[in-house]
Amino acid sequence: MTDKNPLRGIFNRNRTFTLRLAANNDEVNSYNAKILSAISLIGGVLMSLLLVSVPYSETKQAAVPLYIVTAILCFAVYFIFKPSAMKKHALIGLYAYFSSLFASAIYLSVIHSPHMRATILIGVFCIVPVSLLDRPLRLNSFVFFWLLIHTIFAFRLKPQYALDDTVNILLFAILGCYIGNKMIWIHLDNYEAQRQLTVEKETDVLTGIFNRRKLFETLALLETTHSRKPSAVFMIDIDHFKDFNDSYGHAAGDDYLRRCGEVFRKFSEDYDLNFYRYGGEEFVALAYGYTEKELLYIAEELRLTVENTDYKGHGMTVSIGVAYSGDEEVRNYEHVIDQADQAAYEAKHRGRNQIRFTHYDARQQDTLAVSHKHA
Repeated sequence: MTDKNPLRGIFNRNRTFTLRLAANNDEVNSYNAKILSAISLIGGVLMSLLLVSVPYSETKQAAVPLYIVTAILCFAVYFIFKPSAMKKHALIGLYAYFSSLFASAIYLSVIHSPHMRATILIGVFCIVPVSLLDRPLRLNSFVFFWLLIHTIFAFRLKPQYALDDTVNILLFAILGCYIGNKMIWIHLDNYEAQRQLTVEKETDVLTGIFNRRKLFETLALLETTHSRKPSAVFMIDIDHFKDFNDSYGHAAGDDYLRRCGEVFRKFSEDYDLNFYRYGGEEFVALAYGYTEKELLYIAEELRLTVENTDYKGHGMTVSIGVAYSGDEEVRNYEHVIDQADQAAYEAKHRGRNQIRFTHYDARQQDTLAVSHKHA
């Protein structure tokens, strides 16, 4: 039965928008930062060109102070939001920039040229709604707030054109907001499609955690200067998995691995660990910001969590190798993985269902051969 309640449809649409906005926050911030950089720079250039034309136009001479202030403001915004640390606040910068733009255009309309109908202001009401990505309600409210401000000043300071200006600006504001809202959804749909594609590419289909490809992309990123470095690497090997797979079949084995993936995903919600399927029944986890004592506690918690997980009457256990690197300078984290793998092998050799802890040895970086294991 089709739900014909319009309020429910609006609620679902708003919820979908909120989820997509949150999921694609980085892309939205990047877009707004690029727009702010572009419009602030071109705004400063255009204001400078207006100043150049002042000697040839008597009507522009009275607006020279406004042109100067606006040009300085445009260039100031451009340089203030140029550093990477400021780009995450681009939305605030856009609203501040557009507020000054509206204020300048209203000044030109009702104070500088009260004997003329609004012209530049109409363009501003068209451009602003299509120039940023934000919640439509907030964006539309912002636009109609400035429409209200102009209407109040127009009826007080230029009554002969106030009604014409209000009608014209209202029509263009509605048009701008309508197109702007549609563009916001189009951008979010594109970002969401791209995000889903990336997730599929980075996720192991069976377990739902990151795959080996994502692991090595992360390792490559760790070699860059400003990337966040893990303090340790876990190598996790499911005990007796081959025996289980041989006894109950590959379908049951896949289901067994899927259950392990659920455990790891849940565990990563409580601790700053990223899990990756390394191959077959082996998994790697990168741990961030933990001391040796904390890592031992986390590893033991993980071991106990798996041990207490029941799979159709079958107990589950893992052998865990932990390679602690701390603040050590690591040129290649594949060597840390290799040392964690050696520790996990020792845990299995000593009886399984236990943890072996080792300190990363940087001297082995140039001599260890990395063992690439396949599913």
